[in-house]
Amino acid sequence: MRELPTPAAVADATEDPLLRWGAQALTPEHPHARGSAWCSGAAVAVLAPGLNRADRLLFTGPADDATRLLAGLLPGLGPGRWRPIASTALAHRVADRLELPVRGTFGWMDLRAPAPADVPVGVGWLPAGSAAEVTALLRTANPRSYLFPDDPGAVRWAGVRGADGTLLSVGADAWPAPGLRFLAGVATHPASRGQHLSTMVCTFLVRELARHGDVALMADADNAPALRLYRGLGFEYRSVTALAVPEPA
Repeated sequence: MRELPTPAAVADATEDPLLRWGAQALTPEHPHARGSAWCSGAAVAVLAPGLNRADRLLFTGPADDATRLLAGLLPGLGPGRWRPIASTALAHRVADRLELPVRGTFGWMDLRAPAPADVPVGVGWLPAGSAAEVTALLRTANPRSYLFPDDPGAVRWAGVRGADGTLLSVGADAWPAPGLRFLAGVATHPASRGQHLSTMVCTFLVRELARHGDVALMADADNAPALRLYRGLGFEYRSVTALAVPEPA
């Protein structure tokens, strides 16, 4: 087992964007405890404390190598805290071999098409001081959002306002990693749905974030409207599964 000390070392060891995203925990800018990354054979694992509301253990590689790597890491991490995540097929193989419970399955989506060239009229970055408005909208439109303005991973918010200035739809640039930006916190007020406002916000965000490298996001597997929106913008869906590290009997 060999440590990978930097995001560049992680990128050299794997092309998996999920691991590259987690490697932000190796940078001084990461707002939580510093993470670590390791490889064994062709498997790579990244420990990212506090990333997107969870202490994440992201892993990839052949099942034999990944099982060996996690078997070496988990005893030193302690039970309960860490959430291992990998592509669904790999996660289930490792879960069976290490007897880890499955928490749930969702989607990791990468932008695989050119970013939009045009900016939708009426969308832009929200000014400093908009946190209360954004929070109120999210509480109404998407109370289970993984991202709110008080999250240390929230970099900046984009939005659309109505004719009276009311904030109608938002989305965020969040949890950025070297060479990869992450889109999160998308919501539209229930009274304004059906007007393609989320599409406008996400189109703007994708265009802006793609200036800095790759673009990715997470989506629930059963959220058909969101998946349709993101696929329409050129994102490709990959099923990923979260495991649990059980408490000792």
